[in-house]
Amino acid sequence: MNNDIIHYAKNRHTVKAYDPSKKISDENIKKVKELLRFSASSTNAQPWHFVIASTD
Repeated sequence: MNNDIIHYAKNRHTVKAYDPSKKISDENIKKVKELLRFSASSTNAQPWHFVIASTD
């Protein structure tokens, strides 16, 4: 795993289309929610709201 931020900045891409048959597992959604809980904010107030939506 490369931890160099310049590497990631140079190799990023934008997704133009999504595969509707590919779903994020419940386990990975749970991990994302846990990571979002630890997102830093100025003054540590965590004033944001997250929406996780799923449709067919």
